[in-house]
Amino acid sequence: MVENRNVGFINMTNVQFENILINFGFGTKEEKKQILIDNSHKDVFMDLTCFDPQEFYSTFPQLKGSFAALFCDHVKRIEVHMKDKNEAFISKLQELGFKTFETSILSCGFVFPRTIVQIINEAHFALEENVASKKDIDRAMKFGVNYPKGPFEWSQGRERYVLVLLNELFEKTNDKRYVASKLI
Repeated sequence: MVENRNVGFINMTNVQFENILINFGFGTKEEKKQILIDNSHKDVFMDLTCFDPQEFYSTFPQLKGSFAALFCDHVKRIEVHMKDKNEAFISKLQELGFKTFETSILSCGFVFPRTIVQIINEAHFALEENVASKKDIDRAMKFGVNYPKGPFEWSQGRERYVLVLLNELFEKTNDKRYVASKLI
């Protein structure tokens, strides 16, 4: 069963099968926690791209895995972390067209989104300082380092998520490299 509801910044989708709930999409931290409270009797796997999964795992034992799908590429590659291996969950993601990459390292923002938002943030700083135009920065990253998209192309329509993840990273680490550009 697939259920869509408007929460937070975008439409959130819940996919339910057997005794498993997979939560896709972005919501606030409180909205994500409420989904876990409402589904305490199910095994839950949740897109926690913008938050620290450890914070959720320590509070909600029904959270069996987390993943980062918010910035997935055209191939729909996503990072997945599971407390315990769950083939039904992986099969469902593959059925939905995702290519999963399991990680045993759990960090706020996972690896790919955390890296992408820092690149996006630096691109905004370069724009702030009139180093180059958005188009030139995107072109430089695509042709210079062979990225599939430039930082402004990655962030287009996702600025809120970039800001939320940068703020979460700064709150968790107090590291100034996560302070967001004024242009985001």
